[in-house]
Amino acid sequence: MSTPTKAQALIVDVTEKEYQADRAHGLQADEVLQPGRHTFKRGGFLARHGLKAGQTPASIKVRISINLDFDVLTYFKQRAAQPNAAPYQTQINTALRAVMEGEPKAVAVAPLPQAEALLADRDFIEAVAKRVQARGVAGRKRNRRAA
Repeated sequence: MSTPTKAQALIVDVTEKEYQADRAHGLQADEVLQPGRHTFKRGGFLARHGLKAGQTPASIKVRISINLDFDVLTYFKQRAAQPNAAPYQTQINTALRAVMEGEPKAVAVAPLPQAEALLADRDFIEAVAKRVQARGVAGRKRNRRAA
């Protein structure tokens, strides 16, 4: 394999000022690039992950910035500090995935059969209209007394 050319490499220069700014925004030292020059190999993602063009890997990690309650972050960092524990970011991801997979799938937003029947029932609609009108009159009477 040949060495990457300039077109195949991405060079990132990180200044001390940029590093400190990231740290001031709450990022940990292991979450930001240290000051200096960093060279990253470009391309080859599909080959490295055994994928074909247009195919996506099962798990794609996306870097985001998220605000968590201090006690939540502390909890996961303390768990991560235990021997043989997964990193805290992995534990948070696992907890979020458990919530995501535990929720029932979204139901199509179609009216329920009972709702369709009620909306087609003229007597029901008239009864609802009378109740709404009665509450509106009663509400206005209460407002007049309060004034």
